[in-house]
Amino acid sequence: AIQLVWLRVLLGFTSIDKDEASFQEFIRPRIITALAVSGLELLNSLLGLTKSKPHQVFLFSATRMGVELLLAPLIPCKSPEHLITVFCWSLDGICRFGCFGLDAALSLCGIPSWPIIKSIRYTVGPLLFPIGAGGEMFMNIRAAKDNRPVLYFTASLWPLFFYPLMKQLLKQRKKYFKKLADEKIKQT
Repeated sequence: AIQLVWLRVLLGFTSIDKDEASFQEFIRPRIITALAVSGLELLNSLLGLTKSKPHQVFLFSATRMGVELLLAPLIPCKSPEHLITVFCWSLDGICRFGCFGLDAALSLCGIPSWPIIKSIRYTVGPLLFPIGAGGEMFMNIRAAKDNRPVLYFTASLWPLFFYPLMKQLLKQRKKYFKKLADEKIKQT
Protein backbone atom coordinates (compact mmCIF):
# COMPACT_ATOMS: atom_id res chain seq x y z
CA ALA A 1 0.00 0.00 0.00
CA ILE A 2 2.86 2.39 0.76
CA GLN A 3 4.27 2.04 -2.75
CA LEU A 4 0.88 3.00 -4.16
CA VAL A 5 0.74 6.34 -2.34
CA TRP A 6 4.21 7.14 -3.65
CA LEU A 7 3.13 6.09 -7.15
CA ARG A 8 0.25 8.55 -6.76
CA VAL A 9 2.79 11.30 -5.99
CA LEU A 10 4.92 10.34 -8.97
CA LEU A 11 1.90 10.35 -11.26
CA GLY A 12 1.10 13.80 -9.89
CA PHE A 13 4.13 15.08 -11.77
CA THR A 14 2.07 14.74 -14.94
CA SER A 15 0.23 17.88 -13.77
CA ILE A 16 3.39 19.98 -13.65
CA ASP A 17 2.07 22.07 -16.54
CA LYS A 18 -0.42 23.71 -14.13
CA ASP A 19 0.41 27.11 -12.68
CA GLU A 20 2.38 27.15 -9.40
CA ALA A 21 -0.64 27.55 -7.08
CA SER A 22 -2.71 24.86 -8.82
CA PHE A 23 0.21 22.43 -8.91
CA GLN A 24 0.95 23.00 -5.23
CA GLU A 25 -2.71 22.51 -4.32
CA PHE A 26 -2.75 19.31 -6.38
CA ILE A 27 0.58 17.69 -5.39
CA ARG A 28 1.13 18.76 -1.78
CA PRO A 29 -1.72 16.69 -0.24
CA ARG A 30 -0.39 13.66 -2.13
CA ILE A 31 3.09 14.19 -0.70
CA ILE A 32 1.82 14.67 2.86
CA THR A 33 -0.35 11.55 2.57
CA ALA A 34 2.58 9.50 1.25
CA LEU A 35 4.84 10.71 4.06
CA ALA A 36 2.18 9.94 6.68
CA VAL A 37 1.53 6.46 5.29
CA SER A 38 5.29 5.86 5.11
CA GLY A 39 5.29 6.41 8.87
CA LEU A 40 3.95 2.86 9.08
CA GLU A 41 7.51 1.74 8.45
CA LEU A 42 8.45 3.14 11.86
CA LEU A 43 5.66 1.15 13.49
CA ASN A 44 6.84 -2.00 11.70
CA SER A 45 10.40 -1.48 12.93
CA LEU A 46 9.25 -0.78 16.49
CA LEU A 47 7.21 -4.01 16.44
CA GLY A 48 10.20 -5.93 15.09
CA LEU A 49 8.46 -6.78 11.81
CA THR A 50 11.48 -5.50 9.86
CA LYS A 51 15.21 -5.50 10.49
CA SER A 52 15.29 -1.70 10.21
CA LYS A 53 16.56 0.17 13.24
CA PRO A 54 13.76 2.36 14.65
CA HIS A 55 16.02 5.38 15.28
CA GLN A 56 17.17 5.38 11.66
CA VAL A 57 13.64 4.96 10.31
CA PHE A 58 12.57 7.82 12.57
CA LEU A 59 15.41 10.03 11.31
CA PHE A 60 14.46 9.36 7.67
CA SER A 61 10.74 9.90 8.30
CA ALA A 62 11.07 12.93 10.54
CA THR A 63 13.50 14.64 8.18
CA ARG A 64 11.28 14.12 5.17
CA MET A 65 8.15 15.25 7.01
CA GLY A 66 9.97 18.29 8.41
CA VAL A 67 11.31 19.21 4.98
CA GLU A 68 7.85 19.03 3.42
CA LEU A 69 5.90 20.70 6.25
CA LEU A 70 8.37 23.37 7.34
CA LEU A 71 10.70 24.02 4.44
CA ALA A 72 8.73 23.32 1.25
CA PRO A 73 6.21 26.12 1.90
CA LEU A 74 9.10 28.61 1.88
CA ILE A 75 10.08 27.90 -1.73
CA PRO A 76 8.11 27.41 -4.95
CA CYS A 77 6.56 23.96 -5.18
CA LYS A 78 7.81 23.67 -8.75
CA SER A 79 11.38 24.66 -7.86
CA PRO A 80 13.97 22.19 -9.15
CA GLU A 81 15.18 21.52 -5.60
CA HIS A 82 11.70 20.49 -4.43
CA LEU A 83 10.85 18.52 -7.56
CA ILE A 84 14.11 16.54 -7.48
CA THR A 85 13.68 15.79 -3.79
CA VAL A 86 10.09 14.59 -4.09
CA PHE A 87 10.88 12.66 -7.27
CA CYS A 88 13.64 10.76 -5.43
CA TRP A 89 11.39 10.14 -2.42
CA SER A 90 8.72 8.79 -4.77
CA LEU A 91 11.00 6.46 -6.70
CA ASP A 92 12.54 5.23 -3.46
CA GLY A 93 9.12 4.55 -1.93
CA ILE A 94 7.88 2.74 -5.02
CA CYS A 95 11.01 0.59 -5.32
CA ARG A 96 11.58 -0.17 -1.64
CA PHE A 97 8.01 -0.84 -0.64
CA GLY A 98 7.27 -2.48 -3.98
CA CYS A 99 10.10 -4.93 -3.32
CA PHE A 100 8.79 -5.58 0.20
CA GLY A 101 5.31 -6.17 -1.24
CA LEU A 102 6.52 -8.47 -4.01
CA ASP A 103 8.59 -10.49 -1.53
CA ALA A 104 5.57 -10.80 0.77
CA ALA A 105 3.30 -11.85 -2.12
CA LEU A 106 5.76 -14.52 -3.23
CA SER A 107 6.06 -15.76 0.35
CA LEU A 108 2.27 -16.01 0.69
CA CYS A 109 2.22 -18.13 -2.47
CA GLY A 110 4.94 -20.39 -1.08
CA ILE A 111 7.48 -19.17 -3.63
CA PRO A 112 10.98 -18.35 -2.42
CA SER A 113 12.13 -14.76 -2.86
CA TRP A 114 13.84 -13.95 -6.12
CA PRO A 115 17.32 -12.49 -5.59
CA ILE A 116 16.68 -9.77 -8.19
CA ILE A 117 14.03 -8.21 -5.94
CA LYS A 118 16.39 -7.52 -3.05
CA SER A 119 19.19 -6.66 -5.47
CA ILE A 120 17.01 -3.87 -6.86
CA ARG A 121 16.04 -2.74 -3.36
CA TYR A 122 19.63 -2.62 -2.13
CA THR A 123 20.83 -0.81 -5.27
CA VAL A 124 18.14 1.82 -5.81
CA GLY A 125 18.31 3.24 -2.26
CA PRO A 126 22.02 4.12 -2.31
CA LEU A 127 21.60 5.66 -5.76
CA LEU A 128 18.58 7.83 -4.92
CA PHE A 129 19.45 8.78 -1.34
CA PRO A 130 22.35 11.16 -2.15
CA ILE A 131 20.30 12.90 -4.85
CA GLY A 132 17.24 13.25 -2.59
CA ALA A 133 19.31 14.37 0.42
CA GLY A 134 21.15 16.84 -1.81
CA GLY A 135 17.78 18.19 -2.95
CA GLU A 136 16.73 18.62 0.68
CA MET A 137 19.95 20.48 1.48
CA PHE A 138 19.54 22.76 -1.56
CA MET A 139 15.94 23.44 -0.52
CA ASN A 140 17.41 24.81 2.73
CA ILE A 141 19.88 26.95 0.82
CA ARG A 142 17.21 28.29 -1.54
CA ALA A 143 14.93 29.20 1.39
CA ALA A 144 17.89 30.78 3.24
CA LYS A 145 18.48 33.19 0.35
CA ASP A 146 15.13 34.80 1.16
CA ASN A 147 16.47 36.52 4.31
CA ARG A 148 16.46 33.36 6.48
CA PRO A 149 20.16 33.00 7.32
CA VAL A 150 19.59 30.33 9.99
CA LEU A 151 18.71 27.93 7.16
CA TYR A 152 22.31 28.15 5.93
CA PHE A 153 23.22 26.59 9.27
CA THR A 154 20.63 23.81 8.89
CA ALA A 155 21.93 23.16 5.36
CA SER A 156 25.42 22.81 6.78
CA LEU A 157 24.14 20.06 9.11
CA TRP A 158 22.83 17.94 6.22
CA PRO A 159 26.17 16.22 5.50
CA LEU A 160 26.53 15.31 9.19
CA PHE A 161 23.23 13.42 9.18
CA PHE A 162 23.68 12.16 5.63
CA TYR A 163 26.90 10.29 6.39
CA PRO A 164 25.61 7.76 8.98
CA LEU A 165 22.45 7.06 6.98
CA MET A 166 24.37 6.55 3.73
CA LYS A 167 26.90 4.41 5.55
CA GLN A 168 24.06 2.22 6.84
CA LEU A 169 22.56 1.87 3.35
CA LEU A 170 25.91 0.83 1.91
CA LYS A 171 26.50 -1.58 4.81
CA GLN A 172 23.12 -3.26 4.18
CA ARG A 173 23.87 -3.48 0.47
CA LYS A 174 27.32 -4.98 1.03
CA LYS A 175 25.94 -7.51 3.53
CA TYR A 176 23.18 -8.60 1.13
CA PHE A 177 25.47 -9.02 -1.88
CA LYS A 178 28.05 -10.90 0.22
CA LYS A 179 25.30 -13.27 1.38
CA LEU A 180 24.15 -13.70 -2.23
CA ALA A 181 27.71 -14.46 -3.37
CA ASP A 182 28.21 -16.94 -0.51
CA GLU A 183 24.99 -18.73 -1.49
CA LYS A 184 26.19 -19.03 -5.11
CA ILE A 185 29.49 -20.49 -3.95
CA LYS A 186 27.67 -23.08 -1.81
CA GLN A 187 25.56 -24.12 -4.81
CA THR A 188 28.62 -24.82 -6.96
